[in-house]
Amino acid sequence: MSNQQQLQPIIFLLGPPNAGKSYLCKRAVREMHGLKHVVMSDLLRWEEKRPHSPWAEEIKSKLPTGTLVSSDACIFVLGYFLRGLPDDASRKIILDGFPRNLDQARKFEEQMGTAMATIELVCTPETLEKRRKARARADDEPAIAKGRYQGFLDETVPTIQHLRGVIPHVIQVCSDQDGDEGFKLFEDAMARAELQHFESISNISIKHGSKASSGSGIEPSLVPTLMSNGGSPAFKRLELLGTHKFTDTYFDCQDTLSKNGIWLRQRRNNSSATLEAKVRISGDFARSTFDETTDRSVIAGLIRPHLPQFSQEKEHFGLEVLAEFMTARQDFRADDKFAIVLDYTNFGHSVGEVELMAEDEESAHREIDTFMAQYSWFFEKGKTEGKLAAYFRVRDLDTQVLHTAGG
Repeated sequence: MSNQQQLQPIIFLLGPPNAGKSYLCKRAVREMHGLKHVVMSDLLRWEEKRPHSPWAEEIKSKLPTGTLVSSDACIFVLGYFLRGLPDDASRKIILDGFPRNLDQARKFEEQMGTAMATIELVCTPETLEKRRKARARADDEPAIAKGRYQGFLDETVPTIQHLRGVIPHVIQVCSDQDGDEGFKLFEDAMARAELQHFESISNISIKHGSKASSGSGIEPSLVPTLMSNGGSPAFKRLELLGTHKFTDTYFDCQDTLSKNGIWLRQRRNNSSATLEAKVRISGDFARSTFDETTDRSVIAGLIRPHLPQFSQEKEHFGLEVLAEFMTARQDFRADDKFAIVLDYTNFGHSVGEVELMAEDEESAHREIDTFMAQYSWFFEKGKTEGKLAAYFRVRDLDTQVLHTAGG
């Protein structure tokens, strides 16, 4: 028998002190159905007052100073609380302020399983300081607040990076804005968190040929409408072909290949790994045509003019890793002709594409444009960012957050 508890769906909510977690959660509980806001520090304060608690002294000495309470105490208190809740899988728990460090995350995984998503609030230091000064709590005194923020950088930022490799969805939300604008971003993130628990499949089909595609932003709240084909107008025919997860590793040398429109990647799922080259024939991410091949000799011929020193005999041609991330994908076929691909990455980015295999690039793009215009209730044409571009943006933002610690 597993030692993991059976839990209601849990969403981790993490972010620096004064990022707006409490306001966003309280409003979400008021305005969104089926949510319960659970604050880890409130559970610890409750445990401190519980008669004969084995953790009371530790909590009493550490919590007021912003020092992290032990992982064992947190897991015990959290488990005690969750076991007392009604068994209601339709209600989701927003767990505010947990896990704060790697040990807490790993013990949660060992004893309670995997959260359905993590929402990470990011906020400028100027906004954090402005909000700190506007509040009147003891733990917002400058010295204590500085220690809490440093603890977030030292302990929680690496934890978020760890969670990106464990949880399919780590969704990043800018919480600089107050009021309706800020809440709308959080509401969108919560809707995206609903798209969870994708099942893996054993094989991934790699197509060879010319493929025209147009990128589209995803409005998370509209995905359930898409899946039920309940939009207006409805698709003439819509079929969900499957859902799966995979990891992409991109290879290059000082961006030489990508600058020449060539992307070399290895795609891994739970049973296979396929090396593939994509060559852009025309366009950009929002509107593009690619040739794709898995033929190693063809790939070598693509690389050689740009990087003649790299060997066909070496694994991945001896190139260095450029990027690596996990994607959960939903594949649809619409109107018996168009492929709709919805991707959700483990660093919080989501993007969609409409694809059409064709011999004639120009007519294929015209058909895709007409198709997207017909169902414009779902497609946000032009509001797109590719997965690689988003990966580097998020990576650079994480680096800036870490560097801010020394500033």
